[in-house]
Amino acid sequence: MSLDPRKLRHVHTHEHPGTLYALARDSASGLVFAAGNDRAVYSLDPAADEPALERRWHCHENYISCLDICGPALVSGSYDRRLVWSRLDTGEQLAAVDAHAGWVRDLAAFPDRELVASVGDDMLVKIWDGAGKLVRTLDGHEKRTPQGYATALYAVAVSPDGRRLASADRLGDVRVWDADNGRLLHGFSAPTFYTYDAEKRVRSIGGIRGLRFSPAGDRLALSGIGQVSNVDGFVGPCRVELWDWQGGWRVFEGQHNHQAVLNDVQFAPGGEWLLAGGGGDGGGILAAWDLAQAAPLHTVKPKGHLHRVRLDASGGRLFAAGYAGLQVWSFDGEGN
Repeated sequence: MSLDPRKLRHVHTHEHPGTLYALARDSASGLVFAAGNDRAVYSLDPAADEPALERRWHCHENYISCLDICGPALVSGSYDRRLVWSRLDTGEQLAAVDAHAGWVRDLAAFPDRELVASVGDDMLVKIWDGAGKLVRTLDGHEKRTPQGYATALYAVAVSPDGRRLASADRLGDVRVWDADNGRLLHGFSAPTFYTYDAEKRVRSIGGIRGLRFSPAGDRLALSGIGQVSNVDGFVGPCRVELWDWQGGWRVFEGQHNHQAVLNDVQFAPGGEWLLAGGGGDGGGILAAWDLAQAAPLHTVKPKGHLHRVRLDASGGRLFAAGYAGLQVWSFDGEGN
């Protein structure tokens, strides 16, 4: 199904009393899962006669920051430093581990393999099997900023063929790994995503927040915020970049003056455009770039700051999790 981002329209928001930070979609059942600051996992069946956000189970001691589908399980990562594997249908806990010595920021499941990769504030990338057993630890990111301050490892992505793994941090550094043996294949830096303010506030800010392999696996999309002019207000332009990760060179850069950080990025099914979602001082934003010009092809202002976005190409929909709850958008030009 061909999707035109210029026809993106809001259909409905399933309200949530807090903030939803995490989002995953099960392609087999069509169910969408979301979780956030109340530590509970919710599900939505978009095909139901009257779709509703349903509270399913509770599995963490602090807020849930990331979700993905791994075989028969929903894997969740949390500020409580744990990863939990729960049955998709019942929520029965299959495995749980103390995964990182710090906040679990992101995770990504491997296609057609019951493996999942996670990243945390210990600046490590870890690969786990479906039973919660640690398969491999990858260590290749700086533990401190050049100024000696704490940094963060925000994002992880798996290539469509499952052979490559990428991770990205606050400094704008990206590492690409061989998923089978853990060998570091390439590394590059996208420093525009990082700001250090030594005058107004001694503070490091920014970083690559969204990371995604292209459908062909040869490019990496990065999203976040450009140079921050006011670190107190997190004021800076929302930004995306596209990189040839093997050559280590930037193919495309897109920026918009909307003051926001783009927390997540997705490719069109054919890789011809990028869509990213986020928010900041300028409010929430969804922006699409056609990879031919720096200005966005289309932007919309959703209600509230967005944390995760997921495309359902077959259904012509976009799901977005954030401050306002779980939003449903359509690419058919109909909505509000």
